[in-house]
Amino acid sequence: LAGLGGGSASGKTTVATMIIEALDVPWVVLLSMDSFYKVLTKQQQEQAASNDFNFDHPDAFDFDLIIATLKKLKQGKSVKIPIYDFTTHSRKKEWKTLYGANVIIFEGIMAFADKELLKLLDLKIFVDTDSDIRLVRRLRRDISERGRDIEGVIKQYNKFVKPAFDQYIQPTMRLADIVVPRGSGNTVAIDLIVQHVHSQLEERELSVRAALASAHQCHPLPQTLSVLKSTPQVRGMHTIIRNKETSRDEFIFYSKRLMRLLIEHALSLLPFQSCTVQTPQGQDYEGRTYSGKQVSG
Repeated sequence: LAGLGGGSASGKTTVATMIIEALDVPWVVLLSMDSFYKVLTKQQQEQAASNDFNFDHPDAFDFDLIIATLKKLKQGKSVKIPIYDFTTHSRKKEWKTLYGANVIIFEGIMAFADKELLKLLDLKIFVDTDSDIRLVRRLRRDISERGRDIEGVIKQYNKFVKPAFDQYIQPTMRLADIVVPRGSGNTVAIDLIVQHVHSQLEERELSVRAALASAHQCHPLPQTLSVLKSTPQVRGMHTIIRNKETSRDEFIFYSKRLMRLLIEHALSLLPFQSCTVQTPQGQDYEGRTYSGKQVSG
């Protein structure tokens, strides 16, 4: 789990996307802190409409939900993520589903502002971009994407965004493992981050494989487990698959054959009930029909 912090419009999402593309590994999740703004009261809604609500304060974020969500993702579980509408300053009714991944990147202005959240992060990255560039980006984004006017954006920036950066965000730079000056323009820093993540994944993969291989030792197999019978055909395919001299095409061919046998075996364990059908010759046939509701593989 990598945390990506930095000021508003510093290029955190762009850096995160570049890291994901350079990693080139399956199952990477990008989670934005912007999804976790708290639900506003009616009075707060009115303040937000007049650019008088401080969205750049730690109290604006639902840290309890953020921490619970990241804990579940780290455990490989699926989570529901709120969808925040910046035009109406409210959460939408529908939530999106995310699943646990090999790499989770969590980005946001307050990514390092909570002690419990910091404990969950395996890598902390701070994107450091010049304040003038951040202001120009914020103006462009809020006017074109969020329907704000230029006076409102500048008012909010001077009243909330800049003071929050000086008080809450910039001081967290010292907590970062890696600082990325110039944001997405710093390809050297991004390459270093990618190399580090790759090395961590390799180390963890080896330890996870070792744990899986020895997990059943000294423990009886559960009664609900059904093992495919080791016939001469099955042993023969295992021999081909495990032989280091086996070609890639043969490995794929025999792996698929073994998978088919395993799936056929699993299908035979499903609930069936008696059923009588009539053959094209007009005779009754006493057969079986699936009596379950759904099948998940």
